[in-house]
Amino acid sequence: MEKLAVTLPALWADHHVLAARAALADVPGVGAIEASARDFTLRVEFEPAAASADGILAALAAAGYVPGDPPQAGDGERRKPEWTASGSRTTTTNPVDAAMSGDYRKY
Repeated sequence: MEKLAVTLPALWADHHVLAARAALADVPGVGAIEASARDFTLRVEFEPAAASADGILAALAAAGYVPGDPPQAGDGERRKPEWTASGSRTTTTNPVDAAMSGDYRKY
Protein backbone atom coordinates (compact mmCIF):
# COMPACT_ATOMS: atom_id res chain seq x y z
CA MET A 1 0.00 0.00 0.00
CA GLU A 2 1.15 3.50 -0.80
CA LYS A 3 0.10 6.64 1.02
CA LEU A 4 -0.92 10.04 -0.29
CA ALA A 5 -1.40 13.13 1.88
CA VAL A 6 -2.83 16.39 0.53
CA THR A 7 -3.99 19.72 1.90
CA LEU A 8 -7.45 20.68 0.65
CA PRO A 9 -8.51 24.30 1.33
CA ALA A 10 -12.17 23.46 0.65
CA LEU A 11 -12.16 20.84 3.42
CA TRP A 12 -13.28 23.22 6.17
CA ALA A 13 -16.31 21.48 7.71
CA ASP A 14 -17.54 17.99 8.50
CA HIS A 15 -19.86 17.83 5.49
CA HIS A 16 -16.83 18.46 3.27
CA VAL A 17 -14.99 15.60 4.97
CA LEU A 18 -17.91 13.30 4.17
CA ALA A 19 -18.10 14.52 0.56
CA ALA A 20 -14.36 14.05 -0.02
CA ARG A 21 -14.52 10.55 1.46
CA ALA A 22 -17.54 9.74 -0.71
CA ALA A 23 -15.68 10.95 -3.81
CA LEU A 24 -12.96 8.36 -3.14
CA ALA A 25 -15.20 5.53 -1.93
CA ASP A 26 -15.75 4.10 -5.42
CA VAL A 27 -12.18 4.54 -6.68
CA PRO A 28 -10.75 1.03 -7.15
CA GLY A 29 -7.68 0.33 -5.04
CA VAL A 30 -8.38 2.98 -2.41
CA GLY A 31 -8.14 1.67 1.14
CA ALA A 32 -8.12 3.75 4.30
CA ILE A 33 -9.19 7.38 4.03
CA GLU A 34 -8.53 9.85 6.85
CA ALA A 35 -9.73 13.42 6.54
CA SER A 36 -9.56 16.36 8.94
CA ALA A 37 -11.57 19.54 8.60
CA ARG A 38 -9.48 21.03 11.41
CA ASP A 39 -6.21 20.59 9.54
CA PHE A 40 -7.61 20.71 5.97
CA THR A 41 -5.82 17.42 5.26
CA LEU A 42 -6.75 14.16 3.60
CA ARG A 43 -4.64 11.01 3.79
CA VAL A 44 -5.31 8.00 1.58
CA GLU A 45 -3.82 4.53 1.44
CA PHE A 46 -4.08 2.93 -1.97
CA GLU A 47 -2.93 -0.11 -3.89
CA PRO A 48 -0.62 1.16 -6.67
CA ALA A 49 -1.59 -1.73 -8.97
CA ALA A 50 -5.22 -0.55 -8.96
CA ALA A 51 -5.05 3.20 -8.28
CA SER A 52 -2.68 6.09 -8.78
CA ALA A 53 -2.07 9.35 -6.97
CA ASP A 54 -3.10 11.23 -10.14
CA GLY A 55 -6.36 9.26 -10.31
CA ILE A 56 -7.12 10.01 -6.68
CA LEU A 57 -6.39 13.72 -7.17
CA ALA A 58 -8.59 13.73 -10.28
CA ALA A 59 -11.49 12.16 -8.33
CA LEU A 60 -11.09 14.78 -5.60
CA ALA A 61 -10.91 17.61 -8.17
CA ALA A 62 -14.07 16.34 -9.86
CA ALA A 63 -15.80 16.64 -6.47
CA GLY A 64 -14.47 20.21 -6.01
CA TYR A 65 -11.52 19.45 -3.71
CA VAL A 66 -8.32 20.76 -5.28
CA PRO A 67 -5.04 20.66 -3.32
CA GLY A 68 -3.64 23.98 -2.15
CA ASP A 69 -2.61 26.00 0.88
CA PRO A 70 -4.96 25.98 3.87
CA PRO A 71 -7.03 29.13 4.35
CA GLN A 72 -5.79 31.72 6.81
CA ALA A 73 -7.63 34.22 8.96
CA GLY A 74 -8.94 37.04 6.80
CA ASP A 75 -9.51 34.90 3.68
CA GLY A 76 -13.25 35.61 3.73
CA GLU A 77 -15.76 32.76 3.87
CA ARG A 78 -13.12 30.06 3.74
CA ARG A 79 -10.98 31.39 6.54
CA LYS A 80 -9.73 29.09 9.22
CA PRO A 81 -12.14 29.12 12.20
CA GLU A 82 -10.85 30.83 15.33
CA TRP A 83 -11.19 27.70 17.46
CA THR A 84 -8.63 25.82 15.36
CA ALA A 85 -5.86 28.11 16.65
CA SER A 86 -6.27 26.68 20.15
CA GLY A 87 -6.53 23.12 18.86
CA SER A 88 -9.85 22.46 20.56
CA ARG A 89 -13.46 23.51 20.58
CA THR A 90 -15.47 23.65 23.81
CA THR A 91 -19.18 23.03 24.07
CA THR A 92 -21.50 23.24 27.04
CA THR A 93 -24.21 20.69 27.82
CA ASN A 94 -27.66 22.10 28.36
CA PRO A 95 -28.61 21.52 32.05
CA VAL A 96 -31.92 19.97 30.98
CA ASP A 97 -30.09 17.36 28.89
CA ALA A 98 -27.64 16.69 31.72
CA ALA A 99 -30.53 16.16 34.16
CA MET A 100 -32.17 13.64 31.82
CA SER A 101 -29.03 11.71 31.01
CA GLY A 102 -27.91 8.52 32.64
CA ASP A 103 -28.38 4.86 31.81
CA TYR A 104 -31.35 5.80 29.66
CA ARG A 105 -33.09 8.94 28.49
CA LYS A 106 -35.95 9.88 30.81
CA TYR A 107 -38.35 11.00 28.14
